[in-house]
Amino acid sequence: MNNKNIIIVDDEVNICRSMKACLTPEGYTVVSFTEPSSALKSMHDELYDAAIIDIRLGKQSGIKLFEQMCNDKINIPVIFISGNASLDEAVQSLKLGAYDFLEKPFSADKLINTLKNCIEFYHLRSRVKVLEGSQQHDMLFGDHKLMKILRNDICKVAQSEAAVLIAGESGTGKELIAHSIHQQSHRSKNLLVKVNCSAIPENLIDSALFGHVKGAFTGAEQHKKGFFEMADKSTLFLDEIGDMPMSSQASLLRVLESKEIQKVGSEKVTKVDVRILAASHKDLKEQIKLGLFREDLYYRINVIPIVSPALRDRRSDIPLLVNYFINLLCKRNGVAQKSIDTNCYPIMCQYDWPGNVRELLNIVERMLIMGDQKITLSDLPDEITNKKNNVYIDDEVSLKEFRIMMERELLIKKLKFFNGNITQVAKSLAVDRSYLHKKLNQYEIKRNHNFD
Repeated sequence: MNNKNIIIVDDEVNICRSMKACLTPEGYTVVSFTEPSSALKSMHDELYDAAIIDIRLGKQSGIKLFEQMCNDKINIPVIFISGNASLDEAVQSLKLGAYDFLEKPFSADKLINTLKNCIEFYHLRSRVKVLEGSQQHDMLFGDHKLMKILRNDICKVAQSEAAVLIAGESGTGKELIAHSIHQQSHRSKNLLVKVNCSAIPENLIDSALFGHVKGAFTGAEQHKKGFFEMADKSTLFLDEIGDMPMSSQASLLRVLESKEIQKVGSEKVTKVDVRILAASHKDLKEQIKLGLFREDLYYRINVIPIVSPALRDRRSDIPLLVNYFINLLCKRNGVAQKSIDTNCYPIMCQYDWPGNVRELLNIVERMLIMGDQKITLSDLPDEITNKKNNVYIDDEVSLKEFRIMMERELLIKKLKFFNGNITQVAKSLAVDRSYLHKKLNQYEIKRNHNFD
């Protein structure tokens, strides 16, 4: 049972009774009002999980009521309904931040599913705000046990001076882990210095790391500080250290052992106080076997190993991340707040995400820019919806979520096999055509969809 409190505002008493009769058996506690002023007072006095409001409320519009709710800081998700609203009014309601708009007459199943998705969406969004408030950043938040372990490890590591090697695939947030370690350390008052070892030409890496004096080589027209000197009394993050050339690895090892640097072209030795954080998407043990990475340097930087988990290993965090990115990107791009159909989540959780959270961020941004006010299944990229591999299930996916995944996949396969013939599909599944239509609508599956 849901045990959620719902408020209905409609000037037709029979409509209020009908919706209450529909929602009460589903576990909702429902109150209804025909007068907007009475409804607004109740919203001030009681806590509601969602509001269902008719756009046309006699002399006052439901949109006006919604604007009053916003002005009064009443943060309740709203579903607008109407049998005679104009298209402009429907669009306006969504632009103001309503979750959805239902045109009368609508089925009981449509109302129940929309309300369920609405409450789930706003629950996720509220969790995102809590995480934002606790200053968790992008890829480092999540409810999965791997992320809880990661955050706990970061807290422990941050208080020490030990070198840390952060392993993980590209796009998992290794730089964010380094940033978090630094921010929680006693060195946080100074700037974290970041170096991408793969982006520096081999003949310039010693100069970049340790600095050079004027005239040290052609083009060295003035003295220059290196990254180690800039990170003195702070933290130096050596990203993609596995791409550092062997000659520079030897120089780096000497500095880590002696805590002294010598600028290129200079005989002077300078003491530095630098904490080292390193990261690589490559398997450094394999690089050692191939003769591409020094074993002694590996043990010097790998005092405390930390692994940044792949997104496919924490799929249950995908809905939370998606909602966070929607909020983030809408603000960044200066566009009206958008939402996502929660039916998208089971499909997105099946995908392997080879580019990890960075790929998820990019896809969410693409859908926000190219899609309408609400992201639906039709907005998901082909690489996600047309996945031909077996379904991978996160260890924290619920039985209900698993059933939804499998049910939708079965419907798509049946429609493809019978070329969209609803009668044959219903017969094959031993269900009524009306029930099949309901399921197709629920999962937003079209008969003529290209399922290849």
